[in-house]
Amino acid sequence: RSANRPLIRPDHIGLWRSVAPGDGAVFLPEHWVIMTRTSTGPTTRTRAAILAAAALLVGCSELPPEPQLAVAGTDDLVRGLASVVDVTATMSGGEHLFQLSDSEIASGWTTFRFANASHSDHFVLIYRAPQEAIDAAASAGESLLEHWHGAITVPFQEEFNPYVAGDITYDAFVGNLVGAISASAPWFLAPGAPAVGGPGLTAAGRTSKTTVLLEPGTYIIECYVKHANEQFHSYNGMLQMLTVTDEVSRARAPRATAELELSSTGGIRMPDDMRPGMQTIAIRFLDQKPYEHLQGHNAQLVRLSGDDPALLDELADWMDWRAKGSLSFRAPEGAEFIGGSMEMGAGGTAYYTVNLTPGDYAWIAEVPDPASKNMLKTFSVPSSRGRGR
Repeated sequence: RSANRPLIRPDHIGLWRSVAPGDGAVFLPEHWVIMTRTSTGPTTRTRAAILAAAALLVGCSELPPEPQLAVAGTDDLVRGLASVVDVTATMSGGEHLFQLSDSEIASGWTTFRFANASHSDHFVLIYRAPQEAIDAAASAGESLLEHWHGAITVPFQEEFNPYVAGDITYDAFVGNLVGAISASAPWFLAPGAPAVGGPGLTAAGRTSKTTVLLEPGTYIIECYVKHANEQFHSYNGMLQMLTVTDEVSRARAPRATAELELSSTGGIRMPDDMRPGMQTIAIRFLDQKPYEHLQGHNAQLVRLSGDDPALLDELADWMDWRAKGSLSFRAPEGAEFIGGSMEMGAGGTAYYTVNLTPGDYAWIAEVPDPASKNMLKTFSVPSSRGRGR
């Protein structure tokens, strides 16, 4: 979709332009994992896909007032270091939407500044579309965005519906989906569309900033958080396209103030302590693999409040998209997502900029039972120069 929509934020008034080893293959909710064997041994390649999504709201009268954006911090750590694309999540006419400040940018380090001006938690997951997808869209007389939605997003929602309703098993759902996507978008199976990161889960009224390296190409941006009726947000509008040109920007990688490593073998490795104030955290993906839910790992930062001992377990359950009622609307009470990095391939690095205020936090990956994989780490930011935990 392309539209000009006025958007008012507390700090800006302006016009926004919308814009595992082995043989075989299995489908993932937001990426395919194609498993092959080569002469040198088994390899695993994660392939991006699009979830379906977004439900019409029951009625505007049932919604809370439009949230005021809580800005994560100043732009000092990103200004001049990377080109900036403003992404805004809104709700219009019953549709969840992304608005992009630019639809075409130069290649290189790019900061995505994500403002969630809606009532639901959202994230910004970025995929690089293969040339085969672009060619298929042209042959069908469609834009890439229209073709992606019709060939990937819609079939996913249609096949997911009977599974989440309890009418078929998960294995049957996967089999049906593979058949549907094979017919509508064979390019999705091979060569595939890799995920390249993007801002992590961000609560309603919050902003977050994540910087990633983009090569020339065409990219699709989506959010697959679900509504209460089990529809994914991308189904009704939370899907956008971004063109990255051959022109090379003069942007540099941000300077990190802390580092976080993430792997399937070691889980999350983070600093022993975190100080309050503005931080740019280098999130390094040492490897990537599919887990029990057929999805790879990412890194999400959540601020914790209250004293509910079951909160972390509830949060982990909420993040598994397969379960009815999961990954829907907002995180459990007492957990507020403030960003991070969505999935990217092995060797990738995302830079996440955040203003840490005193309080309790957790890093969590969107994988089943993250604690058992060492992918749930709590820590505290002190109110003084003292050490956290």
